[in-house]
Amino acid sequence: MKKAIGVIVWIAALCVCLALADSFFRREEGAKKYDAFFAEEEQLDVLFLGSSRVLDGVSPMELWRDYGITSYNMGNSSECMDATEWVLRIASAHNKPKIAMIDLYYISRSIEDEWHIPYRHLFLDEIRLSPMKIKAVTSTIPKAYWTEFLMPFSLYHGRWEEMLAGTVEPTVDCEPFMMGSELRIGRYPAEDYVRTEEMDTSEQPGTAALRRIVNYCREQGIEPVLMAIPAPISEEEQRIMNGMQLVADELGVPYVNMQADNPVDYAADCYDDVGHLNPDGASKTTAYIGRWLTEQYDLEDKRGSAALSHWDDSLVLYEEFRLANWGHMTME
Repeated sequence: MKKAIGVIVWIAALCVCLALADSFFRREEGAKKYDAFFAEEEQLDVLFLGSSRVLDGVSPMELWRDYGITSYNMGNSSECMDATEWVLRIASAHNKPKIAMIDLYYISRSIEDEWHIPYRHLFLDEIRLSPMKIKAVTSTIPKAYWTEFLMPFSLYHGRWEEMLAGTVEPTVDCEPFMMGSELRIGRYPAEDYVRTEEMDTSEQPGTAALRRIVNYCREQGIEPVLMAIPAPISEEEQRIMNGMQLVADELGVPYVNMQADNPVDYAADCYDDVGHLNPDGASKTTAYIGRWLTEQYDLEDKRGSAALSHWDDSLVLYEEFRLANWGHMTME
């Protein structure tokens, strides 16, 4: 009996040590991006889901400041539609929003493409091991990588060398008061952009996942909204985004296509050569979305709510950070 108890105590101690080590060696970007979401006790109005176009293009703090809408930016780099499905399922199990705005930019990318795998750690490493996490990993990650996602310590245990050397490079520039968004500082004028209204009507690799997302939203009482964040993308990519209007019509859901109705200036509002938005571009896009949401839905203006005073505290930090790193907003 004593030996059995000793073995149980040893296994329990080992599990505690591994959990502590797992927490210590894990990158801090995930916590900065998602901790405020998991700490929020009030129901959110909107979740923004999708790729880095969302991450850099929508500011929940500005929606709060200007409209009293509570939202969270769940966007992550190179996120294909199958991954977005599981981000929504896991996130809504914690805080079910009234509206889910789903970015379509990577609907042309297949879940079978392994290039996207490193980016999945940002969200999944913040989720405790559970049947839902196991299902998310086994549904979207090739089997060869399951261990590093289900037991992150297996991937991060060697990070002490990086930490001691100070060579850890962040994968995302979020701060807790940004509610999941990031501010990318810079201007990169888009060149050779040509607008097309032609449509690609072919079935895309992510269309099946999109249909599942819409069905899941309806089952959960969440309003699904499709969107395309403005960006100076290629004519081929534009044709795919334009063709998504037919899918939206088929599914009977709204489609906010900001490729077609563009609120930004590509000569001034991008920060890199692939057209991610800088703070001015994000402000214009956020203002556009805010107007659209208040016109289409009866969302309560929650500014002044005692239960949401922490949003006002975050807004102060956000505006100070934005002013110090970018300057005053330019909405022209």
